[in-house]
Amino acid sequence: MPGCAGHGEHRAPKDRSLSDHYWFCFDHVAEYNRAWDFFSGMAPSEVEDQILRSLYGDRPTWRYDVDGAAADALRRAAWQTYHYTDKEPPKEETRRKAPSSNPNTPEFEALAIMGLEPPVTLNVIKTRYKELAKQHHPDLNPGDKKAEDLLKSINMAYTILKLSYAKFEKLEAR
Repeated sequence: MPGCAGHGEHRAPKDRSLSDHYWFCFDHVAEYNRAWDFFSGMAPSEVEDQILRSLYGDRPTWRYDVDGAAADALRRAAWQTYHYTDKEPPKEETRRKAPSSNPNTPEFEALAIMGLEPPVTLNVIKTRYKELAKQHHPDLNPGDKKAEDLLKSINMAYTILKLSYAKFEKLEAR
């Protein structure tokens, strides 16, 4: 910074590419960063595209499969975060296991029609139903008898899964 006698130890980006930097003292880098706007000069649609790309793609990815302990530590941290606690998660033996499943039931056939695998929640079922209903709706596929028949199967599968889920919740409430 012109006239500053401080040592430039802190970097600040020159442009959006973040590949080149200025070097400032602590006070001036804070001042520069407060005034710098990453989105300056971008159209609203470009800002939205950048935010969506940054949501997943611009972040580094670390592998956790090199050591089994790292995967266990990650699962433990996720469990603790989800349950708002520092306690250890329950051991594998004490966790509630899903009842054994018979793949020849109407529920499993309904899951197969909708392209789902257990375990599922009611929200997952509803979301998948909406996707499939839009995709195979007769208004979007005029004259396509196959799409119409598939939509009927999807509607039936959704009804079966919705009723089964309600029955399951009633059993859980006991």
